[in-house]
Amino acid sequence: MKNAQANSPAISFSWCHDATAEDTLCKLYLDNVSADYISHSELQGERADAPGNWRADLPEVIRGEIRAALSHDWVHGDSTLLAVAASGEAIVGMALVSIDTRQRASKSFAALDDLVLLPSVRGSGIGSQLVEWVADELHSHGVARLFLECGAHNLTAQKFFQGRGFKQVSVVMLRELNVVDAAVALSAAVDDKDADRG
Repeated sequence: MKNAQANSPAISFSWCHDATAEDTLCKLYLDNVSADYISHSELQGERADAPGNWRADLPEVIRGEIRAALSHDWVHGDSTLLAVAASGEAIVGMALVSIDTRQRASKSFAALDDLVLLPSVRGSGIGSQLVEWVADELHSHGVARLFLECGAHNLTAQKFFQGRGFKQVSVVMLRELNVVDAAVALSAAVDDKDADRG
């Protein structure tokens, strides 16, 4: 009896510019990200309105982002690219990548904004291969660093990326300024008293 994987199509990786893939990519994203996926960039952009809460217009926002990325390429120096992992003709994973075009940092960098896989291929190594393919492509174009962020509660993703050589370099914190919080006021008062004693 033949191994079932022997009959499976090979996985391929590429930058995607196929406008006909837009619906598939939008569905892949929207069907496979939970509220734990939300990190500060989703809050700073148009995707989420609070930690753990996507905006109601998320489908339109994602469609716009994917449509823009599909039209971008290296040749024109565009800042957002979309990579896909495909099994035969079927897209099984995607990575949205932002490339720094301001070039103010000491080393050139890009950000892995999104990595989304179909549940059926998670744990198969395809996610790791897609990350490595993106990293190799970026490196071949002179990019020296690859950043990403994970939601604070997205522990599975954090562990996955740590296993791929990513290291924590900061902690992003949020304080809602329109909320009166007695605990914040009390904490500030205690901190002030401690400072007076020093």
